[in-house]
Amino acid sequence: MEKRKVLTVMLSLTVLVSLTLACLPGLPSVSDIIPGGEETPAAPPLVETPVSQQQCGDGVCDGPENAETCPQDCAAPPGETPVEPPPAGTPGPVGSFEVDTEALNNLASYAYTFHFGGLSTTSGVAENTALDIQGQRQNQPTRAEQLSFASSDGQSSTTEFVYIEDQGKMWTREAGAEWTEIPVLDQSMVSIFDAFSMGFWWTTLFGTSGQNAQLMGQETVNGVLTNHYQAVEGTSYLFSAGCNWGSSRDDAWVAVDGNYPVKRQLDTSGECQGESGEVHFSMEITNINQPVNISPPM
Repeated sequence: MEKRKVLTVMLSLTVLVSLTLACLPGLPSVSDIIPGGEETPAAPPLVETPVSQQQCGDGVCDGPENAETCPQDCAAPPGETPVEPPPAGTPGPVGSFEVDTEALNNLASYAYTFHFGGLSTTSGVAENTALDIQGQRQNQPTRAEQLSFASSDGQSSTTEFVYIEDQGKMWTREAGAEWTEIPVLDQSMVSIFDAFSMGFWWTTLFGTSGQNAQLMGQETVNGVLTNHYQAVEGTSYLFSAGCNWGSSRDDAWVAVDGNYPVKRQLDTSGECQGESGEVHFSMEITNINQPVNISPPM
């Protein structure tokens, strides 16, 4: 392999594998419950400790439960005033955060964009690499999708696909040439759309559990109320890629209602094997649940 562009190659290939190893948060510990208000017998019977079922009413106050949302599990001791939880969206450390990429399938429709840009410099020679993906997807009443992706690495190329499920057909073309119709014989032929989808890239690059993060607050992005998370510098997956990273900023916006990914922005710079450079990822969905027009191109 050529020595040039090691930084961008490592990020676009090697790192894609290591990124899926996101840490999952552990379950909270369960405290013993001590009965009170009765005389202590000479030989007290054993009291079975409730086991968390991760739901209100199981006798264990854990997870998102508190005295307000689940008083039967989290009632304050006599004489004490329950501590009010902070309002939803209050900025502060949250540790790992969860994202449900499958929830994108519950949306009626949306448009999506993805951009990867890399600038590498070796021996004073700078080179740019770019990948751009854009498309729109309709899930209801029937699935239809339009996709185009373009790459630039000294040469530029663009490929387009259209798929309409109830017609059982797909169309494709390259570099603006004539469209070619392709009968869809089985569902595996449609996997090209999944391989370039928002859910695929988010899961592959970042996993479904974010890095150690701060909640920056709630923001409306592309018409959706979101929680804005920012990874704590030095905890991002990039720091396990075997390179020396000078700086990194990783921001994620996750829908409050539905917990689906809305936007991700990552900017970093570093050095690998004598090559310096910078890498930029950005992806987002727009036009959520808005009407789309995906029709046969021929």
